[in-house]
Amino acid sequence: MVDVDPIEEKTDEELAREARAGSRRSFEELARRYKRRLFVYLRPRLGSDQDAEDMVQETFLKLFRNIRSYDPAFRFSTWLYTSANRLAISSYRKKEIAAGRLDAEVAGNLADPTVGASGETGTKGLWDTARTLGGNQFRALWLRYGEDMTVEEIAGVLGRSRLAVRLLLHRARTNLMKRVGPAPARAAAATKTAAAEDTTLG
Repeated sequence: MVDVDPIEEKTDEELAREARAGSRRSFEELARRYKRRLFVYLRPRLGSDQDAEDMVQETFLKLFRNIRSYDPAFRFSTWLYTSANRLAISSYRKKEIAAGRLDAEVAGNLADPTVGASGETGTKGLWDTARTLGGNQFRALWLRYGEDMTVEEIAGVLGRSRLAVRLLLHRARTNLMKRVGPAPARAAAATKTAAAEDTTLG
């Protein structure tokens, strides 16, 4: 019988509370759980594997430095993705200013930037197709179905209203279904159910 490390059975919020109290091991477990998932979320926006990996590291470094500001009343994943989103936006603006494509004076007034898809060809799987939707639609789908966040939580991460998030999810699901083609009845029913649930959240 294989012994299971007790730390692996703890919830994210339990680990975050322990990390907040000074446990480095608990924070490292959180980083282990989310490193790959955060990379998948950031990759389409940043345009390269290296930039996405660097942003993942920067996000966890920022969270580690500010772990005492984590509010246990909220989900750890919401705090994580909100921080990553802000860092990615800041990185995008700095690169555009440096390249001369963005005036520094108006940079602060920009909304969430839209970054192209990863450029990969021959991709397989639903999430690979979802990445081709581009910036906000992919991010909304990932947070809703990849991270199981509510509409209200997604609104907090993306800095948008709940209505805007519901509309974004609707467009994303519609466009995704068009790209993947006819779906089995079960998948279609699941999509309709999810859409109905989203309209009642928040």
